[in-house]
Amino acid sequence: MQYYETIQTEEKDGFEIVFSVTHEDTHPRDLFDETPEDMAELCEKIDNGYYSWFAARLQAFKNGVLLGEDHLGGCLYENCKDFAKESGGYYEDMVGNVIKEAKQKIAILAESLETT
Repeated sequence: MQYYETIQTEEKDGFEIVFSVTHEDTHPRDLFDETPEDMAELCEKIDNGYYSWFAARLQAFKNGVLLGEDHLGGCLYENCKDFAKESGGYYEDMVGNVIKEAKQKIAILAESLETT
C-alpha cells in the first residue's frame, strides 16, 4: 500500500479537490542507459532533498464520496506545492480531468435512478 501526503484541498465546481503526493518509485538515474553530466547533477539534487521527485494524485469528492481520480508520475519541483501553483500546467489539466470524471459518474447514477 502506498502512502499519500495531502498537500492541499480546494473547492471547485461544487467538488472538493484533493491534491496529494507519494514518493516516486523510479529514480531518474534508472530511466536512462547513460547518465549525462546534467542528469547526474539532477539526481544528486533529488537525493539531497533540493528537489522533490514525486507522483501526484488528484481526487474529486462530493459529500465525502470519491468520484474522480487522476495520477501523474515523474514530477520534479523544488517543492511539491509548486506543482499546484504552475499556471496552465499539469495540475489544472488534472483538476479538469477529475471534475469531468465526477460529473460523468453523477450523470450515470442519476440516469440509472430515473429508470428504476
